[in-house]
Amino acid sequence: MAADADTDLAPDEFDIDSVDWGRFQETKEALHMMISHHPPSMYGHCLRISFRGRSLYLCGRCTGIYGGMGLGLVALLLLHPTLQPDWLWFAIALVLGFSTVVDWMSQRLTPRKTTNIMRAATGFLSGLALAIVFYLGNLFYMLVTLSVMLVSVGGVGLIQSRRHRVEIVEATPEDTMEEEPEEIE
Repeated sequence: MAADADTDLAPDEFDIDSVDWGRFQETKEALHMMISHHPPSMYGHCLRISFRGRSLYLCGRCTGIYGGMGLGLVALLLLHPTLQPDWLWFAIALVLGFSTVVDWMSQRLTPRKTTNIMRAATGFLSGLALAIVFYLGNLFYMLVTLSVMLVSVGGVGLIQSRRHRVEIVEATPEDTMEEEPEEIE
């Protein structure tokens, strides 16, 4: 659906408020959110797979992560390479995984927008990184990986929350405090 000239929607987005929703549509949307976790207005962040006139939207970044992790684990398990020293391979995995963190954070915190190709590519690198960490089988490395993910997602959430609160405070004029209405005589 094309974007209207009077809205801020991108050409690949549509106005969700213009759609009449029923119980079936709500259930369908809930299933789509599990796969894409983007609302229909942001399907531009998803890879679209069409089959027989129906479209399935998959999160571009997560598709790359799952693909990289799947291919990485299959390759590592089939080839049985010796990843020594393991701390070096863990450092390589952190660098690979950090590409997604940088791409995602820069998109969320700056006006910069990424493409689905970039989302899928950096996601693929993170998937390979996760495959390496899982293959190493070191619980400490896994906990550090989870901590890095938690801190990056949580940090972005905190920054966005504070920015949003500042925008609300700045948008509220100070002179609109509740005043007693004047009595009309």
